[in-house]
Amino acid sequence: MPKKTLVKTVASAGAGGIVYGIAVTLLNYFAPIVGIIAGFVSGAGLVISGDPGDADKTDISPVNLFCFAVVAIISLLIGYILIYYFKTEIIHGMSYHPKDIITRTDFILSTLRIPDILSTVTGSFIAYSLSNKISAVYRYFRLGPPV
Repeated sequence: MPKKTLVKTVASAGAGGIVYGIAVTLLNYFAPIVGIIAGFVSGAGLVISGDPGDADKTDISPVNLFCFAVVAIISLLIGYILIYYFKTEIIHGMSYHPKDIITRTDFILSTLRIPDILSTVTGSFIAYSLSNKISAVYRYFRLGPPV
């Protein structure tokens, strides 16, 4: 059972990281709103992959909030790793990848800021607060409209 949970958690974090990495790489747009969207995607992945009975509970669990925050931060780190390998920078008319200029750790430490972390965690908390709606939409598209 823990192996299945780990796979779902990594898939949720990966989905948020891919959204963040693609948005920043293709749009060349570093902004906190991209972090909110990535956090929401990773949080929605946790809601969808979680127990269907958990979505109907109205209690706010500190453990669940912590889990959503950690997965959001992991998705942000995955996004930064994707940016490190795929984003191109143009310096004096020549294009370079950050991996050609700086180490991965230095890149993450020099570009990752507190607003990025807070916006990603906020996006995951929004997904947690809308977990009833997200799971209802997922069930609707998965099972079809109620008869």
